[in-house]
Amino acid sequence: MKSKSILIVDDNDLNRKLFENLISQSWYCETARNGLEALEKLKYQSFDLILMDIQMPELDGISAMKLIRSRELADCPIIAITAYADESDRETFLSQGFDEFMVKPIRPREFLNLIQNTLDSKNLPEEESEEKTLQKNILDREVFEQLTKYNNPEMIKQVYLDFLQECDQLIKKSKIAYESKNLEGLSNSIHILKGNSGTLGANRIFLAAQTLELSGRKGSLEEIPKQLNQLEEEIQSFKQYLNQATIFEL
Repeated sequence: MKSKSILIVDDNDLNRKLFENLISQSWYCETARNGLEALEKLKYQSFDLILMDIQMPELDGISAMKLIRSRELADCPIIAITAYADESDRETFLSQGFDEFMVKPIRPREFLNLIQNTLDSKNLPEEESEEKTLQKNILDREVFEQLTKYNNPEMIKQVYLDFLQECDQLIKKSKIAYESKNLEGLSNSIHILKGNSGTLGANRIFLAAQTLELSGRKGSLEEIPKQLNQLEEEIQSFKQYLNQATIFEL
């Protein structure tokens, strides 16, 4: 099981394919074509390392790195990769906020060694709680990889689409149940939603449903409207993620 995930940010199609082919042998990876795409991906998923090209349209690598840091979108190392510099520019890039630096064209062995060394030296002062990890990742990649390993990708895609349709139906039933003060009916609907979201690795939907179900069981009427809204927001975020992500392009 590939335990580390890497985000490749590069506007050059050939570079992205080369990096992806090298990296995917040992780690899980995703790609973005510019800094704006990278920022959008980081809203929904965490990575253990980011490889950042410097010269890109829309949003260049240095600006993207600074926005990632200032918005606290990721606390992982970011490696600058550029063809417009040499080793004498290393300190300039490190002082900007990058953790490492590599000049293109890359040499595969050096490239992979740099990635491994950066991952190995990543400073983790304290182990994150399971809940915090779930909150950061909109989709549990380990769950998704296991599902696609043993099932046809098109079938899995349909399963996720059916899940989202079911979410909408269960939310409607839950609202009707709340309005009629039928908290048991609300809790039962949300319990189904919670179970299915957990099975499919929809982490943040799972956590929001878990909180709402508990309020329903306890009879905490004043908390339920806010929690229903939060659950709906997480479902919409998950829909948006599936529309934008390339996870089904297998």
